[in-house]
Amino acid sequence: MSSEGKVLVPLLKWAQRSDEKDEEKNYLLITIEIADCSEPVLKIEPTYFELTANSKGHVGDETANKYKLHIDFFKEILPDKTLHKVANGQHYFLKIYKKDLGLEYWPRLTKEKVKYQYIKTDFDKWVDEDEQDELDADNNEMDFSGAGMGAGMGGAGMPGMPGMGGPGMGGAGGNFDLSQLMAGMGGMGGAGGAGGANGFNLEEMMKDPKMQELLAKEAKVSAKEVDGEDDDEEENAEEKK
Repeated sequence: MSSEGKVLVPLLKWAQRSDEKDEEKNYLLITIEIADCSEPVLKIEPTYFELTANSKGHVGDETANKYKLHIDFFKEILPDKTLHKVANGQHYFLKIYKKDLGLEYWPRLTKEKVKYQYIKTDFDKWVDEDEQDELDADNNEMDFSGAGMGAGMGGAGMPGMPGMGGPGMGGAGGNFDLSQLMAGMGGMGGAGGAGGANGFNLEEMMKDPKMQELLAKEAKVSAKEVDGEDDDEEENAEEKK
């Protein structure tokens, strides 16, 4: 039976994009780390947001915790355009659009010029102002399809993907190890790698030239292994004769 824990402040990681003409490219990316996040409730206004959520107890730590986070923004945002979801049953993700267009980044997330221990820069998603177009071309951001908009309850989001690099995806020879291929690709552009908090788009990943090249190499290696096995069988048959 799980016991009640105290109200905790979760860790928040953030990054941003900016544009002086297109509001769709002018936003904040926020990840709130809550293990086994459940029952999230978001209240968001032009000047702040507040999130409450629960985390169920589990084997090894049966304490059920409650989380609460309040952030006063550096400048105003557009509440109705906000996208939010829970992904992989782990964390809470938000895409919040800034109200004012402009190329210059916000110097900080919060209104107060205070260094909060629970607010960190998300270096997996961060990019300098002059490199934004390059990152957008890679399309490595969180997939917000099916996300809720505005305030309210957070949706279940995309389900967790079981075991990256587990028994395999079929592949040539039936032993395709995706984790090894991802390591060889350097995490698909380095924006947090595949899967995990930044989202996982298998269809887009399979279109990547690097992935196609690695798949081709994997197929050749597997074909050689099969040919080698056939040769061994033929030699053994000849010896028996």
